[in-house]
Amino acid sequence: MRRNPRLHRNVLVQRHLSEIFVRESSDPRFQRVTVSRVEASKDMSFAKVFVSIFPSEGKIALVESLNAAAGFFSRHLGKRLTNRLTPRLFFVFDEGFDHSLQIDELLRKDAASHPPSD
Repeated sequence: MRRNPRLHRNVLVQRHLSEIFVRESSDPRFQRVTVSRVEASKDMSFAKVFVSIFPSEGKIALVESLNAAAGFFSRHLGKRLTNRLTPRLFFVFDEGFDHSLQIDELLRKDAASHPPSD
C-alpha cells in the first residue's frame, strides 16, 4: 500500500504541536488543548490546526491566544521538522467534539423519556 506523503506531514505536524503544547508552552491554558487534525497546504506554507478544548468554556479567547502565539509554536515546530519550510499556523476550534457531546446528551434524554419495554 502506498503511503500518502501529505497525510504523513499533517500527522507529523499534529504530533509535534501536541508535544509543544505540553512541553514547551508556559501558558497553563494550553494544557487543555488537543490537536484534533491538521490541514497543511500542498507546499507546507500554511497549516490550519483544528483544536478541541476541554472543558470548552472560554474557547474563543483560548483560540485567539493560540493565534496570537502562533509564531512561538511555528518556531518550535520548525526546530522539529526537517522540511525546508515551516508552515504558518492558523488555529481554529474543532466543533466536532462539542457537536458529538450535544448529540450524546440528546440521545440520553430521549432514552430516559422512553422506558424499556419487556
